[in-house]
Amino acid sequence: MLKKQTIYRHARSIKQSTVKILKTKHIVISTIYSISIIALTYILVLQNYENLKNRIPFFYIFPWGEFQLTDKSNIWIFIMFSIVFFIINTVLSVKSLSSANFYLSKLYSYFNALIITLISVYTTRIVFISTTKPIIFPQYIKLIIVPLVLAMVLTYLITPYVIKFAKNHGFVDDPLTHKHPAMLLTKPIPRAGGLAFYLGVITASLLVIPIYESQKLIGILLGSLILVLTGLRDDKKDINPYLRLFIQFFAISIVVLSGIILMYLPNPFGDAIKLADYRYVIDYIGEHKIHYFSVLAAIIWIWWTMNFMSFANGVDGVYAGLVTIVALIISIVMYKSIVNDADLALFTKFAAIIAGAGIGMAFFTWPPQKILWGWGATAAGLMIAALSIIGSTKIAVTLIVLMIPFLDGVFAIIRRLSRKQMPFFGDREHFHHKLLDDFGWNKQKIAMFYWSSTIILATIGILTSGKTRAIAFILIAMVIIIVLAFLNFGIKKHKNS
Repeated sequence: MLKKQTIYRHARSIKQSTVKILKTKHIVISTIYSISIIALTYILVLQNYENLKNRIPFFYIFPWGEFQLTDKSNIWIFIMFSIVFFIINTVLSVKSLSSANFYLSKLYSYFNALIITLISVYTTRIVFISTTKPIIFPQYIKLIIVPLVLAMVLTYLITPYVIKFAKNHGFVDDPLTHKHPAMLLTKPIPRAGGLAFYLGVITASLLVIPIYESQKLIGILLGSLILVLTGLRDDKKDINPYLRLFIQFFAISIVVLSGIILMYLPNPFGDAIKLADYRYVIDYIGEHKIHYFSVLAAIIWIWWTMNFMSFANGVDGVYAGLVTIVALIISIVMYKSIVNDADLALFTKFAAIIAGAGIGMAFFTWPPQKILWGWGATAAGLMIAALSIIGSTKIAVTLIVLMIPFLDGVFAIIRRLSRKQMPFFGDREHFHHKLLDDFGWNKQKIAMFYWSSTIILATIGILTSGKTRAIAFILIAMVIIIVLAFLNFGIKKHKNS
């Protein structure tokens, strides 16, 4: 009885926090949108400022005349006005909310977004009609920014419908009926987050990528779909872990058969390890080569990545951050390699779409989360692992970015095997559990730690290469191993003493 009262008390507390977050949601969205629009307008003006005529139209909507022209430096007035207007309206919105005037607060936020959009359109129009050279947008806008924003918006719009679908059809995780050692829920939460993520990815991909042109991309999407559908079944009724393992390898085999295999392994201290040299040749109706080591290495890497990423999917908001950051980093690294391989443009877009869908999911999985990823989260891991293979140098970057969940997973397996337990049966001793239980961190703080640490590791992965990256990898791994060893064994011994 006391346990139920505690659960319901926590549930009321979470409900109050949820209501508070929902009431500030419009401010957060308006702020992100407005800052993005102002930043993009600033970049457009800055990149084309030298090509503007010395005299530009300030009120171009009226009949052309000298009295409407002004020095081009005055175009910065629009940027400054946008910033001032944004600050004033945001302050008014927050002040109205603190006075319990929710509707006036929303009005300020929406009015803020509307006016800043109009100013941006106005400024953009002046730049286009005043430039002396054609405006050519940087390629990264088309290949990274547009797909990312599109996927983020679509996922944000799709997810509420998935939440409603999950509630109506019983895809719900209830802490009172679902007993699990790692359970952190205090009230029923809809699952099927993997479906929301996949729908955001596939919808955005259909709009900006010619999917039919890439056998590899079709393989990734089919393999991911199998995992999402299996995840839905698991969300409804737990599937036997051995059956899930078989389905994982089946999905991975589709990806590998589409042509995504590891032809070589990068070696920062010498020549690359050429796995493609080990092959079996079948001479029947033409010559066919089976690169068995390349296939085996790809299967192991994809399986490792999708499962060890999922180990971090235990606290609200963490997994969306991992997916977003590592996918964005892969997209950036691919973009830098397009000069040498034009075919990477398609996969650069796809990686950006995954990052955008991850951000879209973050809106609904940030503490307190409104939807759980479920087992379908492995689909995101499959996509990221497959993309990291396309151009094998991205494996090293992915290893650095995902260092914490990878090594945490290794410790989990060692810990469970030492207890004579199955390695993939859950417990409550992952890194995020230690931060929650032993250090008293709340879920928001844990999510922020994972996001920030992953960003730092991602920055190191991008800025380093070759031997420097290898040394950074070793040093970071040593630090994380020491921390995880202390958390897994040091605290435990202290408690037992």
